[in-house]
Amino acid sequence: MQSRCPLARMTGMLLALMLPSAASAVRLEYLVELGIENNDNLNLTETDPESANILEPMLAFVVTQEGSTVQASANGGVQYRDYLGGEFSDEFRGQLAGHLNWTMVPDRLNLTVEDYLGVQPINALEPNTPNNQQQTNVFAIGPTLNFRMGPTVRGEAELRYINSYADETEDFNTNRGSAALRAIKDLSTTSTISANITDERVDYTENNIEQPDYSRYNVYGRYTRKWTKVDFVGDLGYSWLKYSDTLEDRDSPLARGALTWHYSERSTFGLDFAYQYSDAATDMMTGGDITTIPTNISTGEATTTSQPYLERRFGGSYFYGGERFGFNVAPYYRKLDYSEAGAPDLPQNVVQNQTGKGASIGISYLLRPLLSIGLNAAGENLHYDSIDRVDDTWTISTFLRQQWARNWSWRVQYSYYKRDSTEPGQSADQNVIYFGITYTR
Repeated sequence: MQSRCPLARMTGMLLALMLPSAASAVRLEYLVELGIENNDNLNLTETDPESANILEPMLAFVVTQEGSTVQASANGGVQYRDYLGGEFSDEFRGQLAGHLNWTMVPDRLNLTVEDYLGVQPINALEPNTPNNQQQTNVFAIGPTLNFRMGPTVRGEAELRYINSYADETEDFNTNRGSAALRAIKDLSTTSTISANITDERVDYTENNIEQPDYSRYNVYGRYTRKWTKVDFVGDLGYSWLKYSDTLEDRDSPLARGALTWHYSERSTFGLDFAYQYSDAATDMMTGGDITTIPTNISTGEATTTSQPYLERRFGGSYFYGGERFGFNVAPYYRKLDYSEAGAPDLPQNVVQNQTGKGASIGISYLLRPLLSIGLNAAGENLHYDSIDRVDDTWTISTFLRQQWARNWSWRVQYSYYKRDSTEPGQSADQNVIYFGITYTR
């Protein structure tokens, strides 16, 4: 039975982190925050905005363990939203990203556990309001067998069971089995080349879902290299989608890579690209940093379905971290081509080919040792190709944060959101003011 409680999911991962390991210690950091939000258009409507005050207590954490037997890292948070005027029902929200590796036999057999809990829209074509949000979870577990094939060649055989679940969107719910076989050759101490074969079987768990189960096969080579200031990983191969019924099989070349240039101690450039088959659950398992404490429970933008798509993605990034001034910018382009888009008897409200391009930017400045300000902005042009709809969205937020004691701080934040849509009635703007008091340990 699936657990729908965010706190229960986090408790399970935290208990897993506490596997017996006398040789290493668990490092736990956490924050407790009490905040209040004023939102002038909670329902994100063009003609009848509804304002609300929301009380938002939150607990967030990051936990790591580096030992000879257990290596783990996780972060997450749980928030209670109390709508003081009764505009919506009070609710819990949670997010979690956790990875645990248990070395069962040194240099031979490992067991991996992963869990990714988040908040996603029920229908990506509708506004991001409380009635259009749901908890999603992706859980994976399985062994990896390591073996030697020669002095400079090693092998890996991997099995995984993966479960994806959403509170409302039934066509996200799947049981998956995946297998991978790899042969890895060390070219030097800083570079490797490998041959990889993967197979993932996706079975929908709901009997009323009129979607065909499918398998995704990948065959590709990988090259990794670390120079003094540059890191590179690249894959090149081929992929196949095999459906059990209804839809025609698909195949495509596979190419993806990431390049990181550490220009200086403070400046880092990045490039990444992909041409591959993927789906929302797979994307949720390849998230970002899980080594810091989250300061809010964010709502994603994924189309919540396990239907696969052909992804074309290209992105860049630049990060500068100075003693007082910080700056980052990340432009991107992404096109998703769903196999099921336009197919009969399938839910067209969520299955939409789409092309998005945009950028995000962040600026922070330390006014005094314990007082900082910052600004974050993001913009996106999203074109739903099959219905000829275009949404342009902008988000701008600025904050002021003051730490007045070793463990205590406060912050005030103002955010502005605007969406212009070619779909009648879908344009809106929103102003949000937030104040919170935080205890960090």
